[in-house]
Amino acid sequence: MASPWVLLLIFSLSLLCLRGWSQNTKPDQDLEYECVDIDKQPSLQHPQLKNHQIQMRPSDELLAMLSREALSQNLSNADEALVEFDIPEEGCPQGQVPIHKPRRLNHSENSFHPNGETLVQHFAMIKKIDDNPWRGTTAVVGINQPQVINNDQFSLALMMLTTKYDGESTTAWFDWAVFPEIYGDTRTRLTAYWTPDTDVNGCYNVRCKGFVQINKRIFLGAPFAKISVKGGQQYSAFFSITQDPKTNNFLVTVGNNYIGYWPEEILPLFNDGGAEMVRFGGVTNTRSDGLQSYEIISPQMGNGNKPLEDEVDLKHTSFMHSIKYVTQDYQIVDIDDNNFTEDADAGKCFDVSYLGKFGRFGKSFTFGGPGGLCDV
Repeated sequence: MASPWVLLLIFSLSLLCLRGWSQNTKPDQDLEYECVDIDKQPSLQHPQLKNHQIQMRPSDELLAMLSREALSQNLSNADEALVEFDIPEEGCPQGQVPIHKPRRLNHSENSFHPNGETLVQHFAMIKKIDDNPWRGTTAVVGINQPQVINNDQFSLALMMLTTKYDGESTTAWFDWAVFPEIYGDTRTRLTAYWTPDTDVNGCYNVRCKGFVQINKRIFLGAPFAKISVKGGQQYSAFFSITQDPKTNNFLVTVGNNYIGYWPEEILPLFNDGGAEMVRFGGVTNTRSDGLQSYEIISPQMGNGNKPLEDEVDLKHTSFMHSIKYVTQDYQIVDIDDNNFTEDADAGKCFDVSYLGKFGRFGKSFTFGGPGGLCDV
C-alpha cells in the first residue's frame, strides 16, 4: 500500500483526477469570475467567521483517504470519459481564489428560492432510513444536461446531508445543476447549497457568506466542458463531501481537487457526529405562481430518460455509482443495501432504481425522467 506521503504527492500534483479533456476557453472570452485574495473573500466576512483560520488543505488523514478513493475510481472506471471544466487553465494568481460572477446576471445574496416564488418540486432519490450519523459521502456521478424550458425551472443532481433538531435543519449538498435563474444560461455547472437552520438563511454556492473557496482554478458555478450522451460516451467525476477529523469543517472535492469547505461554525447540527439524513439523486423545480396544476410543466431530470427495468451498462439513464460513506471513525465503506430505500414522488414523470452492487461499478442507482405535466 502506498504511504500517505505518496498519496499526498499524487493529490498535490494531479491537475484533475477526472474523466475527460477540456475545451479551451477563448482568450478573449469574458471571465465569469473575479480573483480575490483568499483571506479577503466575501465568505470570511460572515459574523461567525471573524477569527476563522483558513484550512488550506485537508488533514493528512482525510487527504490519504480521499486520494486513495479517487485514484481507485479513476483506474476502475476507465471507459467513462474524463470530464473537465470549461474555464481557463491558469486560474487565479497564487494567493487568490476565483469567486463566480455570472456574466448575464447581477450578483446578489439570494437564498434557496432565488426570488421568493412558490415552486413545485419533484424528486427521484435513494435515501438512508436509519439515524446513524455519517461523517460524509463519496460517489461517482454522471454529468448530464437536462433540458429546462425557461428561467422558471431548474434541474439538479445532488448528494445531500441533513440533520434536524428542535425544528431546525442543517443541510449541505454538492453536485451539479442546470439553473438558468442564477447562472444566466442552461449549462451544467458545479453547484452546492447549504443552510445552517432554515432555507431562508441558506444559499447556493457563494451567493451568501459561508462557503470558503480554496482552489485557485475550479470554483462553484464552473461549467462542465463535456456532457454524457444517451446510449453513448459517458462523462463522470468523483465527488465527495466529507467532515475533516481535525477541523470538523465539511470539505468538498471533485476528482483529486480540493474545492473548498463549509466551516464547522456555520453547520452547527453536524458538529455532534455528522449528518443523520442522507439522500442521493435528482430534483426538479418549476415556478407555480398563479398557475393551475394542469399548467405546471416540470423540466427533465438527469438525461431525460427513466431507469430501465433491466440495466446493462449505465449508459441509458443518469447514474451514480461507487457510492460510499464515511463512518464515525473515518473509514470509507460501501453503503448498506438494507439502510436505503427508493423515493420518487411523481412516478408519471420521474423514477429511481437502486441496483445494489452492480458489477465493477459497486453500489449504484439510476434516476431521471422526461418531466412534463407531472401534477395532473
